[in-house]
Amino acid sequence: MDAQSPSREVAAAAEVIRQHLLQHPQASDTAEGIQRWWVLPQLGEVSLQVVEAALALLETEGVIQRLQQAWAPTAYLAARPQGEGRRPTDH
Repeated sequence: MDAQSPSREVAAAAEVIRQHLLQHPQASDTAEGIQRWWVLPQLGEVSLQVVEAALALLETEGVIQRLQQAWAPTAYLAARPQGEGRRPTDH
């Protein structure tokens, strides 16, 4: 395995997260929540470090996006195409 390839554990966690978002496209949670509620039931105990690496991989692939707010922990959700959810303006 080369240095660019994720470990099997990271790849497995990324796939669980990807599948969860396909089944629940509006889902969002913190890394800790994803570890406990999305990954644990599918893979068993996985370290937070592995989940964070999986999230970083999925973010790089454009599958998820990070939502950072000053008053809340960082959350992750399915990436939305640019402008999705906005209504076109009348000219």
